[in-house]
Amino acid sequence: MASDKTIYDFLRGNTKQEHISFHMPGHKSRGDLFARFGYDDFLNRAIKYDITEIPGADALYRPQSTLRSVMNNYAELYGVRHTELLVNGSSAGIIAAILATVPVGGKLMLGRNSHHSAFSALRLGGINPVYIRPETDSRHNLSAEISPYSLEEACMANPEASAVLITSPNYCGMLSDIALLSDVAHEYGMTLIVDQAHGAHLRFFDYDAKALRNEGAYVPHISHSAEALGADVVINSTHKTLLSFTGSGILNICGRAVDIDAVSDALRMVQTTSPSYLLMTSLDINERIMREHWREIVSDWKSDLEYFYREASRIDGLTLVQGGGARGTGAADEDCFPLYRYREGIDISKINISMAELGLSGERLEHELRYKGIVGELVHGEYLLLMSGAGNTRGDYERLLAALRDIAASYGISTAGAEPPRSFEAPVPEVSDVPASGELVPLYKSEGRIVYEPIITYPPGTPIVCPGEIMSMEVISYIQNLLEEDYRISGVDDEGMIKVGSERVKKLTRLL
Repeated sequence: MASDKTIYDFLRGNTKQEHISFHMPGHKSRGDLFARFGYDDFLNRAIKYDITEIPGADALYRPQSTLRSVMNNYAELYGVRHTELLVNGSSAGIIAAILATVPVGGKLMLGRNSHHSAFSALRLGGINPVYIRPETDSRHNLSAEISPYSLEEACMANPEASAVLITSPNYCGMLSDIALLSDVAHEYGMTLIVDQAHGAHLRFFDYDAKALRNEGAYVPHISHSAEALGADVVINSTHKTLLSFTGSGILNICGRAVDIDAVSDALRMVQTTSPSYLLMTSLDINERIMREHWREIVSDWKSDLEYFYREASRIDGLTLVQGGGARGTGAADEDCFPLYRYREGIDISKINISMAELGLSGERLEHELRYKGIVGELVHGEYLLLMSGAGNTRGDYERLLAALRDIAASYGISTAGAEPPRSFEAPVPEVSDVPASGELVPLYKSEGRIVYEPIITYPPGTPIVCPGEIMSMEVISYIQNLLEEDYRISGVDDEGMIKVGSERVKKLTRLL
C-alpha cells in the first residue's frame, strides 16, 4: 500500500507556509531574485532545461565548450588557477581533493570537526588520519579554529603526511587563520585543502572591503576567503549562501603544485555520469549574477547584517556571539560597528544567538521562532544558528528582530534565572588506524574497539568519536549521558548499536 504523503505533497504544503528562512539555501526560495536580474525564464521553463548531455550541451565528464566556459568564468571570478563544477555537493569535492593529494596508505592531517565526507575519503583511499582538535571559544563554549601551533606540532610528529584538511568557516561560522596554516603546511611540503563549504560568499565580502577602500572610505582590508590566503584547494557550496541550487558547488584549485588532472580524475570517480543540467545552469546563473551584481548584493547584505547586530544588541537577555560580547544591555555597543570591527575569526553572515539568560534552551528558542514563522539553521548547545544568505532582505531581519523582542518580553519576567541547559565535557579518544571493514556491536560493549563510522551529535559539528579512534569507558559514558538527555546522535542506531572495525586495536598514535 502506497504511503499517504510523499515528497511532492510535502513540498506543495511547504510552499504555502509564509515563513522567513535563515536556513540554507542562500537564495531563500525567492524566485523574484532571479527575475530581478533577468533570469525568470530559468524558473518558468525549468522542465525544458532538464536535459542530458545532448550535442552542443557539453559533458561534465570531459568539458570542452559550454561547461568549460562556466569553469573558466568561475576561475576568473575567484582569482584561481582552475575551477571544477560540483553536482554531487561539496562532499564530492572534498573526497576528490583528498584522493588526489594523498596516496593509498598515506597520511592526512585533518581537524576533528571535518565533514562526514572526509571520513569517507579515508576509507576509500586507505588513508591514515592524524586528527587535530579544534580550539574552544571558552566565552561561548563553541568549537573554534584550528590553531597553527597544533598543526605545526602535528607536522613535526608526522612529516610524512601528504596533505592537511581544514574546515573554515566551521558550522558556527568560526574562521581559522588560513594564512598561517598555509605557511605551516607548505613549510613541511604538504598540500592545504580547505573545506569552505559554508563560505562561498567570503571572496565577495573581501572584494567589497577593497571596493570601499578604493572609494576613499577607511576600511582596513582583511581577507577571509581561503583562495586569497594561500590554500591550495578550496571547496565551496555555492548553494549554501549564494544563489545556485541545492547540491551544487565548485572546487577551486589555487596552488601551483596541485595536479589539476589528478583532481579531475578523482572527481570523475565520485560524480555522476548523468549530471543535472538544472544544477549546472544554476551554477552558471550564480556566477553571472555575482560577477555583474556582487557590489549591490554584498552592500545590501552587509548593511542588513549591521542593522540587525546593532538593533539586536539592544534586546535584553539576548547574547550575540559576533557582537563583541553585547548581551542585551539595552544599548548598542558602539565599538561593534561598523562590521569590519568585528573580530577577525568569525564569519559575520552566521548569526549565533542565545537566550539562555532568560531560561530558554537553544531548542526552545528555535521552537519559539518557528512558531513566529522564522526558520533557523541548527541548534548547537544553548545557541541557535541563523544562516543569512544572498536572498535575505531587510524585511527578513526586521521580522526576526520583532520576533526576538516579543520572545524576550514574554520570558523576561517569569523565567529569568532558570537553570541553563546541561553540558558535558567531551573526552579525548586515543587513535589507531581506520578499519578496513566494520561490524555492529552494542555501545555498552564497545570498549577497546576502533570506530568505523563517526559518532556525531546532530546537528553536525565536531564528532564525539572519529573513524580510527578507540572507544573507552569514558567515551561510552559520555555518549550514554547525551542519549539520556535526548540528544540526537548519528552513528548510534535505535538498538544502541555502533559500527566498529572488525579487527582489534593494533597500534596507537597520539591525538594532537
